[in-house]
Amino acid sequence: MKPIAIITGAASNIGLAIANRFTTDYQVLGLDLKCQPEKTEESSNSFEHYRCDITNLSDLAAAIKYARKMGQISAVVHSAATTEPRATIKDISVDSWRRVIEVNLSATFFLMKLIAPDLEASRGAGVFIASRAGKAGYAGFDPTPLGTKAHYSASKAGVISLVKSFAIELAPFGVRINGVAPGSIEGEMIPKEKWPELSQRIPLGRLGKPAEVAEAAYFLCSASSSYITGHILDVNGGTLMD
Repeated sequence: MKPIAIITGAASNIGLAIANRFTTDYQVLGLDLKCQPEKTEESSNSFEHYRCDITNLSDLAAAIKYARKMGQISAVVHSAATTEPRATIKDISVDSWRRVIEVNLSATFFLMKLIAPDLEASRGAGVFIASRAGKAGYAGFDPTPLGTKAHYSASKAGVISLVKSFAIELAPFGVRINGVAPGSIEGEMIPKEKWPELSQRIPLGRLGKPAEVAEAAYFLCSASSSYITGHILDVNGGTLMD
């Protein structure tokens, strides 16, 4: 029987690519508010969808309880996130701030709080999808007075910090926790008409693909990264090198 991997945001884009990649070695339970994932050529019987609001502790607890009935939970990849249009600190509403922080940061804590005992029991691994914005302090390629999307950047910086905290706390149990910080990736968050312009500003000359982020997440949960924990892997085509 395959071990269980829980993937959030698994109905589309990066989360769906991650869920499909993990089906090679895991029985995947994909969590998302959307009722059904998009159909792709990689769709597999090893991928089951579960409708879940990741900001709701009761919803998350029910999903994890369901996953436990499927088998031993050995991996979790938290990809679910939201964003907002670029705005300055003066223009970001309190409601917008709270929504972004709740989905991107608080849900990261909620998920790990509930699933940590399972990872300890399986000596498993977790990956949390952050963002280049969480390192740079602004979303996009240039810091500009037009707006850094401070709420989004702060939420992803918080995810990066949580990865390190989780890694320290769970290391004694043999659990590894890492993060992936994507740059500009093809998908819903970036309007397609902007892709050519953005590509000119990326050293590798193109946007990344969801499957490339999925490979990074898979690597960090695999035995090939057995001595890596607390690390944030950049997948950004060279737009941020640190």
